[in-house]
Amino acid sequence: MCEEGGGFGYASSLMRLQRLSLEHFRSYEALSLDFGRENVHVFIGHNGAGKTNILESVSVLSLVKSFLAAEDDEAVRWDQQHFRVRAECSSDDGTQCSAEVVSQLTPRRQKACFVNDVRRSVGEMVGTLPSVSFLPQDLELFTGAPAQRRAFLDRLLSQVSPEYLPLLLTYQKILKQRNALLKHIAQGSAERSDLPVWDERLADTGAAVTVHRLELVGVLQCTLARELAALGEDWPDAQMRYERKGDACALPDIRNEILGSLQENLSRDCMLQSTGTGPHRDDWTILVGGRSIATFASRGQQRTAVLALLELQTSYLELRRGEKPVVLLDDVFSELDDAHQTALLQSFADHQVLITATHVPPALGSAVLWHVGEGRVSRSESVKV
Repeated sequence: MCEEGGGFGYASSLMRLQRLSLEHFRSYEALSLDFGRENVHVFIGHNGAGKTNILESVSVLSLVKSFLAAEDDEAVRWDQQHFRVRAECSSDDGTQCSAEVVSQLTPRRQKACFVNDVRRSVGEMVGTLPSVSFLPQDLELFTGAPAQRRAFLDRLLSQVSPEYLPLLLTYQKILKQRNALLKHIAQGSAERSDLPVWDERLADTGAAVTVHRLELVGVLQCTLARELAALGEDWPDAQMRYERKGDACALPDIRNEILGSLQENLSRDCMLQSTGTGPHRDDWTILVGGRSIATFASRGQQRTAVLALLELQTSYLELRRGEKPVVLLDDVFSELDDAHQTALLQSFADHQVLITATHVPPALGSAVLWHVGEGRVSRSESVKV
């Protein structure tokens, strides 16, 4: 999967967010921001001022859901029944587009997505405005729950593969139906003989999800050690390993592994009323010298690995999409020393970067400052820090 010598080779244009409009989103009744042609924008304000809300709205346009894993009703402004987020975007190659997401709570919950004012499905919308993000909670990526690490892969794949998100949603729907059937079996209102059709469907979709994830991990592995070395960690044998039951690589073989495991663990699943096999249970880690980074690395070393993964995500999106994503950095400089701040900003020097902070980061360089507070955002002139 890696070419000789490793590394990604590509020529890409810059995807730039030009204008952002919010309506009834979080703390903002209405907000309109014009980013112009500048690349680095820093939103300065005290904690709770509403800085993260701005970055979160961009993630909603990119992923059709919040990067905070929040439900839509949490993002609707108090006493309102909907939110609307819209962006005007452009690429250096001259491509212009608009992206809009509207979420409504009443009279019934529904969400609508628009690209260039034409309604699109969620799968078609995701990745229209490609983005990567770095949040304070990402520093717990290796020690947190496996669901956080699975979401890391799923967010990235959804932005580059039109079929991945619908496939993942289908898998989750089948999984939910199989779990419901397991509960009915435990209650005596269904028979075990009802399971094989769901096992087949779960194995089919689960194998396809697994293949996508394995391919992604293989690509990220190509330059992992190089990115770590650039940030000061000399781990030439660092490996990103996808962890699951089974070791097959081909789609039919993975399907057979999942199906066999479902059948082998049928009694346990019925007892627990939950499916114990499949990509919803998988995980991944970084190994150095055969040991997981979660077990031996210091907090500082884990922070470096998270930064390396951020840069790998960005490179992967450029490779697959041919355009540089918007980079969202939420209050991360409070966790980074000056050297890592400088390395991070230098690595994204040719990207549009939106940053939140309580004060101007010393390593910032040239940027546009925005002051956030009391539901208002005001722009300062571009400054050289």
